[in-house]
Parts: sequence; structure tokens; C-alpha cells
Amino acid sequence: MRTKVHPILLSGIVFLLYACSGKDVRREQNLLVRTADASTLSSKDSREFPFIAQPFRTSELSFRVSGPINHLDVYAGNQCKQGTIIAKIDPRDFQIRKERAEAVYQQAKAEFERIRVLYQKENISASTYEKAKADYASAKTAFKTAAYELEDTRLTAPFTGYVGEVYIEKYQDVKATQPVLSFIDIHQLKIEIYVTQDIAYAAQKMDSMQVYFDAMPHKTFKAHIAEVSKGTTQNNLSYLLTAFLPNKDGDLLAGMSGKAVLDIPQAERSSGVCIPQAALCHRPSEGDYVWAVHPLTKDVSLRKVEIKKLLPDGYVQISRGLKAGETVAVSSLRFLSDGMKVTTISKTE
Repeated sequence: MRTKVHPILLSGIVFLLYACSGKDVRREQNLLVRTADASTLSSKDSREFPFIAQPFRTSELSFRVSGPINHLDVYAGNQCKQGTIIAKIDPRDFQIRKERAEAVYQQAKAEFERIRVLYQKENISASTYEKAKADYASAKTAFKTAAYELEDTRLTAPFTGYVGEVYIEKYQDVKATQPVLSFIDIHQLKIEIYVTQDIAYAAQKMDSMQVYFDAMPHKTFKAHIAEVSKGTTQNNLSYLLTAFLPNKDGDLLAGMSGKAVLDIPQAERSSGVCIPQAALCHRPSEGDYVWAVHPLTKDVSLRKVEIKKLLPDGYVQISRGLKAGETVAVSSLRFLSDGMKVTTISKTE
């Protein structure tokens, strides 16, 4: 007896058999992975250090004698050439002392000359001669002292520079050694920065460094490195580097803030490329490797690499196995296999 199968039931059976055959009727979608390009390493490592520009030299000016100020016509920022009189103490008392000391000196000198002639003729004793000689020397010293004190009533510029800060007022009575004003030389600016031992060691072979000021960030200047301290500072962590910046016209001001840029040669970093650490994989059987992505076919391939050193900001230096410009996967790494096609998206996207 023949059994008839309904056409609709037959078509359903055929569909179920095809569905269970393991063939996916849907089009396979490629795995989406993020990528990054291997980049070359710079042969120089630039470091920035903040600074406050200082005058080339600073001097606190004061009188060597005491008295009331009767001349003071300078203000902060005034330029004075070397030898210019900046301030004066009333000299009248000192002039009188000088004249009095000069009179005593002239009298003692004349007396000594008279005694010396008599002593040579052996008409007076040696003790009388020695007393006259001592009186003459004492009077001469007193006269010189009075003359120097009169000169010291004038305060002059020790070098060509600018008045920094004035501490006293005109007609004020000042004491000897009391600071009157600060005087600065800014024909060069002194740049001092504190650096770590590796920078200090490398800077010993450098002649200059670039600096820029916060007030003019788009303009750079060249400062000449003068010295690197041979020992650490009091905190035992850093070294003092001193440089000088020419400032002939005085356009730059002491106290301006800025940053010094040191380009430190890094010969050991000149070879190889760098990639994100996230691109690295490791298997005991394979060692260190990455998944390289073909730029046209988007196929991935396992590429063994040699790691040289870890770098800042999440990067690693590769000494062998990759070239600059090659693309590596940085995500979904455990799902990748040789020859697999992927859809890429840049790490920066």
C-alpha cells in the first residue's frame, strides 16, 4: 500500500533538513578590531623645566658712613651707568672732619721733619724722634680716614644696570651698611633650573638650550648653558643647571616666568618602533607577538616581535619584527587567528 505525502508537509521537511545541515544562510560578518600604527622613535627626548628669570647679578647698595640723605633722585627701573652718583649723605660734618684732620696732619708732618733733622745731627734723643714719627703716622692715618669717609658720603653705581627697589626716602637718616636700594644687571638673564641626574649628566655635553616665556609663548630664545652642579642640592634629588640668556637691549625683565626646553639625545631609543602595550600578546610556545593587519586585504597574521623596553604613556619599544607604518590590532586579540579578515577602526576614532 503506497502512502501519499502531502506537498506542504514535504516542503517543510526539506527546509528543516537544510537548516540542520550546519550551513549558515546569513552572510558572515568580519570581527571589528581597533588598530594602531607602529611609529618611529625620536632620537631626542625633549624635557621642559619651569624657571623664573633672575638678573645676571644683584647688589644691595649701602653707605659705609651714617648720616641724613640729602640727594636721592632715582626710582625703581631707572638705568644708571657705572660710576653714576645715585645718592648722597649730607657731607658738611665729614668735610669739617677732613679739614681738621688735614691741619693736624700738616702740623705733625712739619714737626716730624724738624725732629728728623735734629736727630740726624744727634741733637735730640731717640725717644723724642720715635714719638714725633708715631704722631706723624697717626695724623696721616686720621687724615686718610677722614678723606675716605667724605668720599663715602656718595653712593655710586658699581656697574651699569637698573635700580631694582628703593628702601629709603630722601632726608631719611641712615646707618652705615643699612640697605639703601637694590641694583641689578640684566644685560644677561640668569636661568636656573633643577634637573634629575640623567638630565644633568647629558647636559654637561650641551652648549645651549631653548627657552620661552609665558608672556610670549610663541617666541623662543637661545640660552647658553654655563654650569651644571657637580653635586645634588640640599634635597639630594636634583642638580642645579645654570644658563645665561643675552638681553642687550633690556627688553626681557627679571622675574619673568617661562620654561626651558632641553633636547636630550637618546641614542638607545633611535632604533626600532613603538606601539601601544595593548597590542602585545604572549604564549609560551610563541613568545611575544602581535597581530599585524594587512593594509589592503585586512587579513591578520601573527607576527613575532622582540621587546626592548617599556615607554611612558602606555607604549612599548619593539626592536625587531615590525616596521614603522605597519598596522597592528589592539582589541579583540583573543578572538583572532591567522588569515582571519577583520574590519578595522583606528584607535583614535
